[in-house]
Amino acid sequence: MAWTPPTKFTVLFSFLCLAGGLFILIEHFFSLAGILPPLAFGTFTSDQWWGIFGMALVFLAWFLMFLGVRVKGI
Repeated sequence: MAWTPPTKFTVLFSFLCLAGGLFILIEHFFSLAGILPPLAFGTFTSDQWWGIFGMALVFLAWFLMFLGVRVKGI
């Protein structure tokens, strides 16, 4: 499968997902500004939810960039 350059939209959206995910994870682990509001869904704690959201955004950024390089036209 040949390498294809991703579109500008894919690169921008992937960067925004990565920046958002890293911001959430850094804010969650180091509590720099304390701006993340508490979340109360189900049996997970607020810290666990923010960790899940941050890791999901980082994975989404990686996966979208992977698809942007591997699939033509994305």
